[in-house]
Amino acid sequence: MPTQGTISSKFGKRWGRQHKDIDIAANTGTKVVAFQSGKVTFSGWNGGYGNLVIIDHGNGIQSYYAHNSKNLVQKGSPVQKGEVIAKVGNTGNSTGPHCHFEIRVNGTPVNPLNYIN
Repeated sequence: MPTQGTISSKFGKRWGRQHKDIDIAANTGTKVVAFQSGKVTFSGWNGGYGNLVIIDHGNGIQSYYAHNSKNLVQKGSPVQKGEVIAKVGNTGNSTGPHCHFEIRVNGTPVNPLNYIN
């Protein structure tokens, strides 16, 4: 898991629409780590995502970490599996502090639990 906490919302149908990530409820400031090694392709503010980090892991796989209180990596930076990349927050379209953890394969959201278990 990219952070210590409790899964508060799972991937799949939610409120009549597709929820394309898992939400991990945690205290503001809790460390967020890269689930795999890769290269940061985005680190900054992105509307509803709030403070967002996107990592490209190769083979069409990208991971998204959103609503961060603080991003700790810059675009273009290489990151290692388990490296601290951000701090949990409540930025953007969010109802409480949590880590939005999303994985896309060739641009399509997939269940992150299939990649971390």
